[in-house]
Amino acid sequence: MRTILILTSKTGGGHVSLAEALRDRLTEDANIEILDPQSSFFHWHYRWVSRYALWLWSAEFQLTDAPWRALVAHRIFTPLVAKNLRAAIQRLQPDMIITTYPFLTYEVMQTLAGAKLTTPFVMLFTDPKALHASWLTEKRAAATLAPTRETYALATEAGFAAERLYQVGWPVRTQFITQAQQANATTRAEVLRKFGLDPDYFTVFLQGGGEGAAQFGETVERLLSADARLQIILATGTNRTLQARFQHVKNVYPLPFTKEIAIPMAAADVIMGKAGPNMLFEAVTLGKPFIATTFIPGQEEDNLQFIRQHELGWVTLTLNEQYTLLQKLVQQPAILEQMKQTVATYQHWNTAQTDAIVPILQQLLSDGDGGQQKP
Repeated sequence: MRTILILTSKTGGGHVSLAEALRDRLTEDANIEILDPQSSFFHWHYRWVSRYALWLWSAEFQLTDAPWRALVAHRIFTPLVAKNLRAAIQRLQPDMIITTYPFLTYEVMQTLAGAKLTTPFVMLFTDPKALHASWLTEKRAAATLAPTRETYALATEAGFAAERLYQVGWPVRTQFITQAQQANATTRAEVLRKFGLDPDYFTVFLQGGGEGAAQFGETVERLLSADARLQIILATGTNRTLQARFQHVKNVYPLPFTKEIAIPMAAADVIMGKAGPNMLFEAVTLGKPFIATTFIPGQEEDNLQFIRQHELGWVTLTLNEQYTLLQKLVQQPAILEQMKQTVATYQHWNTAQTDAIVPILQQLLSDGDGGQQKP
C-alpha cells in the first residue's frame, strides 16, 4: 500500500479535522499518518492568545497577510520545522505529502528541495471565503485543492497554474456523512430521549471555540428563557466546571467530550457556535442551518459573509440577537424550513465536488511524476 503523510497544525481543531477528513477518505487505499511537526511552543501560544488575547492573534494574522510579509514569515518558520519534517520524511518515505496548514507549504517544498526529493505535494486550502497571503506564497505544489468556488477564483487570480489547481468541495469526517445518510425522526428521538430531552422540543446544539474562545454560561441561561419549548445540547468538551454547572438544569444536556460528535449534532434542529469553517461544513453536511455567535477576529470574519451569501444560516453576534432569533425559530417553524432548503442546495453541490478529491489524489499517485496533468 501507498504511504501518505498528512501535515496539519494542532493550533485549533479545524486543521486537524480536515486532516482527519482526508484520512477517512484515503484509508482504504493507503497507510496514513497525520503529523504536526511544530514544537509545543506554538500550541501553547495558540491556547493562550485564543483564551486571553484574541486581539494579539488578530494582529499576528493581519501582520502576515501581505505577500512579502508572508514570504518573510515562511522563511523564518522553515528552519523551525525543517528538522522534524526531514525526520518524518526519512522515517515514512511517503508516496505523497498533503498539508492542511498554510505554514507547512513553502516549508515542505524547501525541505523536499533540500533533500532532492520529488515526492508529490498537495495543498488543501482551509478557508472558505478569503485566502490568507501565507497560502498564496507557494505555487509549486503538484496539486492545490480549493474547497469552495471563492477560493478557486482567488487562487486563479493569484496565478496558480490551472493544470494543478482543482475545484473540489469541503471534506468532512466520515461520521458526518454516515449520520446524514442515516438521519431520520426515529433516530433523532432515540438520541434525545437518551440525553433526557424531549423529541418534540426545538433543539439547539451549542458549541464554542475548542480552545475556550467562547464563554457558554450566561449565554445558555439567557437562551433557555427564549421559549419553554427550547432545549440545548451543550458541548462542554473537557470543561468539567461547565458540565457540573448544567448537569441538572432542565432542558440542557451537557455533552462531555466525544469523538462521535456527529450523532448529537444530527439530533439538533440547528447548530450554533463560533464561525469556524469545519463546524459550518459539518452542519451543512447534516443539512442543519448554522447560527454564528462569535468569530476569531481577522481569521474568521469573512466566514460570516460566506454564511450570509450562501444562506447557510444566520449571523447573531450579540446575546439579544441570538435570543430573538431562537424565539422566532421556535414560534415560526417556516423560517427554519426555508433556511434548510438553501442549506440542502449547498450540501448537494459540496458533496458532489468533494467526491472528486480521492480520484485526483489517486491519479497523482499513479502518475508518479508530480501530477502535472489533470485526470
